[in-house]
Amino acid sequence: MSSIAISNQKGGVGKSTIAVHLALHLSEQNKKILFIDLDPQANATKSLKKIAHPLEIVASDLFKEQNINVEASKEIDVIEANSEMADVERYDSNVLVDFKKNIKELNKIYDYCIIDTPPTLGLRMTGALIASDYVLSPIELEEYSIDGITKMLQTIFGVKEKWNPELIFLGMLPNRFNPRSTTQKETLKSLIDNYSHLLIPAPIGIRSSIPESLSLGLPVWNLKKTAARIAGKEFKKAFHILDKEMEKNNGGK
Repeated sequence: MSSIAISNQKGGVGKSTIAVHLALHLSEQNKKILFIDLDPQANATKSLKKIAHPLEIVASDLFKEQNINVEASKEIDVIEANSEMADVERYDSNVLVDFKKNIKELNKIYDYCIIDTPPTLGLRMTGALIASDYVLSPIELEEYSIDGITKMLQTIFGVKEKWNPELIFLGMLPNRFNPRSTTQKETLKSLIDNYSHLLIPAPIGIRSSIPESLSLGLPVWNLKKTAARIAGKEFKKAFHILDKEMEKNNGGK
C-alpha cells in the first residue's frame, strides 16, 4: 500500500476536500482504499459517511499498541475522527512508534491509505508524515496562506531528514483559485517562478459545485452541472499528475 498524507499547517485551504476527492479518484481505479481522518474538525468523516464503510477502530486508537484486525470492504473504508484525538497531543512521543506500526499493518490490507491531517503541527501530523510514503500540500493563493508555505516545507523536509528518508513530497497543489483575482494570479506566477519544482501546475478553482457534490456523497466530476464538469476536469488533471509521480516512484504498484 502507498500511504499519502494530506498536510498543511494552515487551515481553510480545502485540505479535506482534496483528500476526499483523491480517495474517490483512486477508488475508481478498483483499488482498496483506506481513509484516516486525523483532523478534529472531522469534515472528511462527515463527507465520507454517505459513501464509505466506517471501521470499528477510530483515529485515536491508532496511537495505541493493539492488534489490527480488519478486512477491506468493496467501498472506501474510513477510520473516523473522534473526540479523544485531542488527548493524543498530550501523549508521550513514543506513541508515534505505535502509530507507525499500526499503519504498517494496514499497509498489508489496502492499496492506498489517505491520511487527512490536522492543520497544526503536533503528534498527529508528525505521525502521519513519519508513517507515509507521500505527502501532498494543498495551498490557497492568498498572502497569509503563502506565508505558511515555508513552515510547512520545513516540517516536511525536517521529518524526511530525521525520521522518514523515504518520504516523497508530491508538491503544493493550488486550491480555491479565483482566476478573476489579480492578486491570486500574481501569487500563482510568483510560486511558479520561485517554487516550480515543488508546485503541481494544475490549480483547482473555487466553485460552489464542489461542496455541493460532497454534501451529496459524490465526486464533483459526477455532478451533472457545467461548473461541476469544469471542476472535475481540474481535479482530474491534478490527480493524473499525482498518479504519474507515484507510479514513477513505486514501479506502478
